[in-house]
Amino acid sequence: MNIFSKSKNYNYQKIYGKDTTILILTALSSCSSIFFFLLGFLTMVGIVKFPEEIFSGVDFLVFGVLLAIGPIGFYNHLKSKKKKDIEDQLPDFLREISGSTASGMTVYDAISSAAVGEHGRLTPELKRMASQLSWGISVKDALNNFAKKMGTNTVKRMAITVNKALEIGGNTASVFNAAAKEIDQAKRVEEQRKAEMSMYSVVIFISFFVFLAVILIIDKTIFQAIFDLQDQMVGQSIGNMRIAQIDHTLLKYMFFSFVIVQSIGGGLLGGFMMDGRISSGVRFGFILVLISFIIFKFMF
Repeated sequence: MNIFSKSKNYNYQKIYGKDTTILILTALSSCSSIFFFLLGFLTMVGIVKFPEEIFSGVDFLVFGVLLAIGPIGFYNHLKSKKKKDIEDQLPDFLREISGSTASGMTVYDAISSAAVGEHGRLTPELKRMASQLSWGISVKDALNNFAKKMGTNTVKRMAITVNKALEIGGNTASVFNAAAKEIDQAKRVEEQRKAEMSMYSVVIFISFFVFLAVILIIDKTIFQAIFDLQDQMVGQSIGNMRIAQIDHTLLKYMFFSFVIVQSIGGGLLGGFMMDGRISSGVRFGFILVLISFIIFKFMF
């Protein structure tokens, strides 16, 4: 009687699962955003009425924009920050593995030993990697699973380098040490790029606040004088020309539309240039839109 045993296939999805948080957050954010967009439209056409000094249709549209970009942008930023913290701990981990293998330990024992130590946010990932090795998963698959979860080019290159070196054979300690040096070099290049591009991001953000200040100054000086003059002369005529009344609310929303476009565009570009990630751009876009809304709501 032949008995066939089927081994379990431990893959990335079984070990790490799916990111259900982003799915739930996207659903809630989308529903809330659509609700406020609809409420803003109904308010603007007059079907739903709110006191103008409390909420207007444009206010609800801004709430919809903030809910559409804010939660997802901040969540992705927190995920990216966590991945960066893990990458910062990787060189020390690889050097520890290098030292352990140089003393005669196997890679399996070295990783298991490192998982017991303190490596910041990398520690849970090392414990998960050690658990995979105890299940019978190869070092290559464990590293590949870790690289897939991280999803960054630095970790992927590290996994490929180590796996290829382990396949070829040779001095294992020097392989992990070389991988640590490569990550350190990539970190230095990234820090240099960030320092150089941050200057341009600062210029973009300063330009936004200058643009916002100029609009406020124009409204409080030039247009305020025009409004005071039109209150005295509205309806009168000069020759064949009749002086019309300028709607202050319409002018406010026209300026506000200019600032919103500048907020979203400047935030996306400035954040992306600073950190090299779209999530950072979305985060800064949310902050600039919120600042613009508060200033126009209470100061314009």
